[in-house]
Amino acid sequence: MPPYVSRAVLLRGCLVAKPRIQLQRYAHSSPRTLPCFSLEGRTCVVTGASQGLGAQILAAFALSGANGAVVDLSQETANKAVSDLKDEAKHAGLPEPKLLGYECDTSDKDKVVKTFDQIVKDFGKVDVMVTNAGIASGTPAEDYELDEWKKMLDVNVSGAFLFAQAAGKHMISQKIKGSIIMVSSMSGSIVNRPQKQSAYNVSKAAVSHLMRSLASEWGEHGIRVNALSPGYIQTAKNEGPEMEKLSKGWVEMIPLHRIATPDEFRGTVVWMASDASSYMTGADIIVDGGYTIW
Repeated sequence: MPPYVSRAVLLRGCLVAKPRIQLQRYAHSSPRTLPCFSLEGRTCVVTGASQGLGAQILAAFALSGANGAVVDLSQETANKAVSDLKDEAKHAGLPEPKLLGYECDTSDKDKVVKTFDQIVKDFGKVDVMVTNAGIASGTPAEDYELDEWKKMLDVNVSGAFLFAQAAGKHMISQKIKGSIIMVSSMSGSIVNRPQKQSAYNVSKAAVSHLMRSLASEWGEHGIRVNALSPGYIQTAKNEGPEMEKLSKGWVEMIPLHRIATPDEFRGTVVWMASDASSYMTGADIIVDGGYTIW
């Protein structure tokens, strides 16, 4: 090893230097991305991956060399997402990734176990698990029906736990030093306004704290568990006159003065899933355009 890197640690393609050690610049060939951001040969599972943020997360993984599973409530929408992702890889001039769609109600334990077992059978292993499936609603607390409250927690919290649990068991048994990313929200740290979303806020706070609990328990196995907490995102679900009116108020409270597009989270999730973040666990990564700094 050359003398100017003798005190550095070479970690899976990333050069992590000790403080005050100046490294010589290398002439890089294109593309100039550190190898530790690659997901080549890894299998990534994303729930709620047929549209919006979930679709962008799996697209980012596929374009970074991973194979993946699209888990959605409908087999039809899951298959459509697979087709779209393969088309994007083709247009980017990249090899076609292995992508498969699965229909699953993430709040149903038996269905989650069956689906995860099938994914392992189809791909051989799972290296990255993203619990993205979720729902949202805005109802005044005094009018919230208990059944609707329970449904919110079932989908957003229990669904996230069940898939994380399945992934954790698999990674522990197979000695896979994997990455589990739980999609939470800035709503887990603050209370949004002016919309009234008590159940949603509670569910996301629970997801963020669940992430910390799992990171604490599974760190000894080399499994990293982190949360991605987006701010406001422009998707088909939040279009319409009422949402347009609300978004104008949100923009005034966002330092970047705009709503995010789903594709802007691609780089963040690749970093979180890859060896580029190999020492990060138990972290809640808030990507909100600065909304929560005020």
